[in-house]
Amino acid sequence: MLIYMRVCASPDAMRGLGVGEKIPVSESERRLLEEMARKLPGPGSYSVDELTELLGVERSRLEALARLLAEKGLLGVEERSETLYRLTEEAERYLREGFPEERLVALLSQKGGCVPLDTVRQELGREAAIALSNAAKKKWVKVEKGCVRLLVDPQKAVAEERGFLQSLSRGESLPREAVSLLRRRRLVEKSQRKETVIRVAEDPRSLLEKTVVEIGALTHEILRSGRWRGARLRRYNVAAEPPKRRLGRLHFFAEFIEHIRDVMKEMGFREVEAPPVESEFWNYDVLFQPQFHPARGPSDTFYLSNPSRGVVPGEIAGRVRVLHEEGAALPGGESLGWRYRWSSEKAARLILRSHTTAVSARVLSTRPTPPFRFFTIGRVYRVEKIDAKHLPEFHQVDGIASEDGVSMRWLLGILAEFLERLGLREYRFRPAYFPFTEPSVEGYVRIGSDWLEVLGAGLFRPEVLHAVGVEYPVAAWGMGIERLAMALYNVDDIRRLYARDLGYVENMPVRWWLYAGSTL
Repeated sequence: MLIYMRVCASPDAMRGLGVGEKIPVSESERRLLEEMARKLPGPGSYSVDELTELLGVERSRLEALARLLAEKGLLGVEERSETLYRLTEEAERYLREGFPEERLVALLSQKGGCVPLDTVRQELGREAAIALSNAAKKKWVKVEKGCVRLLVDPQKAVAEERGFLQSLSRGESLPREAVSLLRRRRLVEKSQRKETVIRVAEDPRSLLEKTVVEIGALTHEILRSGRWRGARLRRYNVAAEPPKRRLGRLHFFAEFIEHIRDVMKEMGFREVEAPPVESEFWNYDVLFQPQFHPARGPSDTFYLSNPSRGVVPGEIAGRVRVLHEEGAALPGGESLGWRYRWSSEKAARLILRSHTTAVSARVLSTRPTPPFRFFTIGRVYRVEKIDAKHLPEFHQVDGIASEDGVSMRWLLGILAEFLERLGLREYRFRPAYFPFTEPSVEGYVRIGSDWLEVLGAGLFRPEVLHAVGVEYPVAAWGMGIERLAMALYNVDDIRRLYARDLGYVENMPVRWWLYAGSTL
């Protein structure tokens, strides 16, 4: 089966050429026509392989130039696609050894025309089922009462597929029905052979007379040789759009995380890090969150199975146990604790941290000397249903600080400065409750007509400070980076922050010129 596709000159390519006006070609196209005029015997159709040998031109170059000349109406290019069928190894074996149904007939003929079914299976092995099926379809045999009976003259039992395969071997074509039969029996494999044919409709020397070389730029060599006299200068469309250059850059959300890191450092904070696998002790217990709190169940927290337990530090664990079970006398008053039996086994369970405040707790356990400012940026994990505002894995920036004058007023000023350095001018705070800070606030920023919660903050409770052995006030806060990015970029679906759509990512503006709400 052959398929032809012809390339001819388009109307746009010939538009504007008057009667007798020459066709502009490049120097490479002109040289190809000159080679054709010297070496071709005359008009005709030539395969690319033939022309490559006749002209001594590289195949890929020849085909590319021929297509350009075809668009200008000087040559013709035809794509010929031929479907071929090749015999499989099984078909070649059948031709040598006989088809299964032919061997079945031979077996029946040798055994007197009737053979038990079990004997057939034993003699023909794995091909017994194929032999019985095809022989029965051709009405050569009949199976009755456990016996296979021969119905035809053995001399006439020749599979028609044998003749079809022999014809294909000789390069002959077959009817569609014969090909379908052979393919059903997996005796032939289909393949495609493609060939490009270049049609030269007239003498190549006359084609040369119709063309003129078009020059894109005048060079010293062209001027010196005088070739410019017989050439045409290419016309340029100065209104055409230039090619679009795709510049490499980070994903806009990755840029935003780096910008937050820069802002925190500009505000005097030093970065600390910790791995995302954490124990419940640092994630919850040190932060005075009781072990019966609903957030500490598998419906909210991801637990590790191997390994499942970590190490609980002895000295701090002792203070934590007393705080949870009995309370303690603390500066400013007495804590009653949670009044339950605290379990070190539960505290040692390993989880994927649910907030980066666990990193802050570890930093405080080293009892840093004020003044200090620390921050961490990392991934956190919570059992959440994915929707426009929630993900089970997201990023947080967490900060702690202690210095002269630390108070809620000081903390709100730090948070306001941070948000404004990001370019967020519309924000508000309101009182809130967290197990490890008191007093506490939540921070909101505006997205369109809605207010979105982006942070929680407060002063660490005396119980938290006592557990890690700290005797000075510490301000703390945690912010969802994805939600901050949604507010800054005016994105209404958190999943768009992880978009892989190149067009969407490229068109997202870089907004780092926003500083404290001012626009350059």
